[in-house]
Amino acid sequence: MRLGIPLKGDIISPSNEAEKFVRVNLIDGKINSIDEFENRDSLVGEVDFFITPKEEYVFDFLNMGAEPLVTPTDEMNIDDVVSAFLFRELYSYASI
Repeated sequence: MRLGIPLKGDIISPSNEAEKFVRVNLIDGKINSIDEFENRDSLVGEVDFFITPKEEYVFDFLNMGAEPLVTPTDEMNIDDVVSAFLFRELYSYASI
């Protein structure tokens, strides 16, 4: 499972405010590795889920087969996001 997350510092942020983008690689429910990307476009086609703190343009991810998800709060770090993902505490864009 590969999660794409925009970050400002160590906290999730909207893509237009992000300082970096990461791909979190999960194996058996645990973080295996974290890869940094310079821009959002580099993640397109490289992740299974794209996670943001609020709704934004995600059709490029949808077109490449990634599911966009929204966090319940915007004060989450990578570990918080992964935990919320594993416990199904993230929202689908379709349910908002």
